[in-house]
Amino acid sequence: MLIYRARLFGVLLVFAPIVVMATQKVDLSGNWEIQEEERSYVATLDADGNGTYTWQNGQITITSFADGRWQGTWQQPGNDREGGFEVHLSADRSRAEGKWWYTRVGQQIIPAGEWGGDFTWKRLSPVPPSSP
Repeated sequence: MLIYRARLFGVLLVFAPIVVMATQKVDLSGNWEIQEEERSYVATLDADGNGTYTWQNGQITITSFADGRWQGTWQQPGNDREGGFEVHLSADRSRAEGKWWYTRVGQQIIPAGEWGGDFTWKRLSPVPPSSP
């Protein structure tokens, strides 16, 4: 029985850091340069990833963040458009790459993924430390 407990304890020691890393909260705060094919602009986000950006008075709302996959919605009151996005955050949390799409332009509803494009995000602020 003592050997079994020692093996079990050893397994817990080996896997405990993995569990801790998977449950760490990632701080997305700071300024990010967003580069699309035709333009670039700056987003200012809080720790959860919600915030504003400089193109068309844009607003970002995060809907989920897990395992480096960051999903959300965006609204642009300046030109009456909205949509969604998904990006994958780099391991060092300094960059993200992904896709954006429209869900509405003016009164026209657009199926998600039908119109949109690729974009990259580059953190302009220092990367904050992760917290448990």
